[in-house]
Amino acid sequence: MAQNAIQVDLSGRSAYVTGGSRGIAAAIATALARNGARVAFNFSPEADAAAGKTQAAEQLLAELGAEGCAIPADMSDPAVARSAAEAALDRLGQVDILVLSASVQVHRPILEMSMDDIDRQLRMNIAANIATLQAVIPRMRRSGYGRIISIGSVQEQVPSQEMPVYSMTKSALENLVRNLAVENAPYGITANNIAPGLIQTDRNAFRRADMAVWNRLARNANPMGRAGQPENVVGAALFLASDAASFVTGTTIHVTGGSHIARNMNDLINTETANARQAG
Repeated sequence: MAQNAIQVDLSGRSAYVTGGSRGIAAAIATALARNGARVAFNFSPEADAAAGKTQAAEQLLAELGAEGCAIPADMSDPAVARSAAEAALDRLGQVDILVLSASVQVHRPILEMSMDDIDRQLRMNIAANIATLQAVIPRMRRSGYGRIISIGSVQEQVPSQEMPVYSMTKSALENLVRNLAVENAPYGITANNIAPGLIQTDRNAFRRADMAVWNRLARNANPMGRAGQPENVVGAALFLASDAASFVTGTTIHVTGGSHIARNMNDLINTETANARQAG
């Protein structure tokens, strides 16, 4: 991963990143470590293998250095998610910075979605995050310090017909963050949300099977006319994790190239999806 030029002082801080082995979460975990934090992350070996990234966790551990810690966990099970958070607490001694990134997407219209599809997204995108928070927040309160950062989506504001339940879960998480901000402010804990737009990761690699479709999508995704990279989300995460954001809580930072304003990205995605179905 490319070195990020943004620098903050996170010396002495410990961070736990969920779903951390690839994409945006891996970029954030690497940046936190490079700025002084000790970092633990969880990952799904099965999900990494399905994405063709079986070595992702090992590669990230190499980036994090000697004090990095990888915790395999199936985050679709809230009980396992809580156990993974407790393992991070045991390894680190304290979690000062919690980055909630693990999620699952099902690309189907609501009328074509099975109850298993719906349940899996609710368990992983909502229940597992709550279980993680229940494990970590008590220690944050006792220490009088904490930074909670959720990785949301532009779809909180610009819903997708292609991923309606995923969009709903991200909106729910953003609402939860605002509640956490109010409830935990007296304890020195901030809670904020980052909503990325179209970011080029292996999660959307299937869209690059036809590069003409991808290039058209990227050009029309936002006013900047391009897809973002995972490193583009790092600056917002470092800011929210740092002392510079000590008076910032309950907010969402949009890292979208403006697509949360210009509502054209999901229109194009929905059109391309409809065209693909008709062609199939």
